[in-house]
Amino acid sequence: MMPEKRPLPLPDAQQVLIDAVIPVGTEMINSVAALGRVLAEDIFTPHPFPDTRRSAVDGFAVNQPGLSHYQIVETLGAGELPQLDLTAGQAAAVMTGATVPEGGVAVIRVEDTGVTDNLLELKADVAVGENINRIGEEMAAETRILSAGTRLTPVQHSVLCCSGIAQVKVYRLPVVGILITGDEVLQVGQPHRVGSVYDSNRHFLSGCLAQLGVPYKVLGPVNDDADTIRQSLEQLAKECDLVISSGGVSMGKYDFIRPLLHSNGFEVLVNRTGIKPGRPLIVAQRDATLFFGMPGYPAAFLVNFFYYLLPTVKRLMGVDDVMPKVRPAVLATPLKGRKGRWDVIRVQLDNYSGPETVHKLASQMTSHYLNFGSCDGLVLLGDEIDQRQAGESVELLEFSAQF
Repeated sequence: MMPEKRPLPLPDAQQVLIDAVIPVGTEMINSVAALGRVLAEDIFTPHPFPDTRRSAVDGFAVNQPGLSHYQIVETLGAGELPQLDLTAGQAAAVMTGATVPEGGVAVIRVEDTGVTDNLLELKADVAVGENINRIGEEMAAETRILSAGTRLTPVQHSVLCCSGIAQVKVYRLPVVGILITGDEVLQVGQPHRVGSVYDSNRHFLSGCLAQLGVPYKVLGPVNDDADTIRQSLEQLAKECDLVISSGGVSMGKYDFIRPLLHSNGFEVLVNRTGIKPGRPLIVAQRDATLFFGMPGYPAAFLVNFFYYLLPTVKRLMGVDDVMPKVRPAVLATPLKGRKGRWDVIRVQLDNYSGPETVHKLASQMTSHYLNFGSCDGLVLLGDEIDQRQAGESVELLEFSAQF
C-alpha cells in the first residue's frame, strides 16, 4: 500500500487536479451540432463582415446628395447583387441588408422620401456615407471571433454559425463512470426501509453531467464487498475516462475504495483535503483514467463536486476557465468556522434586486441534506478565518452560475 499523503488545502488540491488533467482528444464535427461543445481551435472570420457595402435601412441608394429628384433604376433585396452602377441622378431601392450598387454614396430612409412611378423625391437631407455599412466594418477577414477552450453557449454557437464555417474541431466528450456503493442505499421507488437511505448522489451527478452534455454510465448500488467493488471499478475503467465512486472512502470496516486506490498501479493525487464538509475525498490516476473516491454523505458529495470534480470534468472537456464561478454578496448573518480548515457554508439569497445579501441556513451538519432545497450557493471561510460578520462582503458560489 502506498503511503498516505497529507490532507491538502483547498486551493492546492484544485491545482493538483487541474495540472494532472488533460483533455481526452479532439474530433471534427458539423458546426450545427457543436452547441455545448468546447472548441479545440480558434475560430477566424473566413471573409470580411459584411463582404459588400450593405444598406443599414430600408431606403434608396443615391448617386449624389443634394438633388431633389432621382430616377429609380433598380430594386434590390437582401442577398441580391446589383446589376447596374448608379450614375448622376440615379437611385436604387434597397432593403435593409441589401448590397449598395457601385456609384451609390448614401442611402436615404424610405420615410424621408416620396415615390411617383420611378421618380424618387427627397424630403430630407442625406450625407455621403449615411446608412451604408462598409466592407469589413464589423470584422475584417481572419479576425479571431472565438477562442480555443471556449464552451459554446447558445450565443457563441450562433456566432459560429453566423461565420458560415461548416466543420469545427472540438474536444471529445469524456465518458464518465458512476459507481454507487453501500448496502444501505435504496433506489427511488423502493419501499422505505428503516435505517437505509435513498440514492440522491446518482441523480445529482447524472443531472449535472447531463447539463454539461457529458455521457455517463452507472453501476450500483453494489454491495460493500471488496471484490465486488474492485470488479465494478475495473469494469467502468475499461470504458470510461473518469470513474466516480460514492461512499467507501472513510476509515470504517466497509470502506473499501480508499485502500483500493492506494494499491499498486494507482497514483494518488489527492488524499483528503482540508475542507468541511467533504474531507475524505481521494483522487487517483492509473494510465489515462482518473478515479474520484467521493464521500457518500450527499452534502459532502455536493461540496466536493463544485470545488473539485466539476473543474476536473470541465478540464477533461477542454475548457480553459474551469475554476468555480464566484461573485460578491453581503452577509445578512454572521458565519463561524475553524482556523486550519476551509469551511463551506450553505447560504440562501435574501433578495434579487439591488445589493444582494445572503444568510446562513440554520443547519450546516454534513449528515443533513434536505435543506439544500433552500440553498442557492456556498460561501468559503478560508483556513485562516474563523468568522465573518454581518455586513461583510463574501464570495458566493451560486449553483446556477456553474454550468
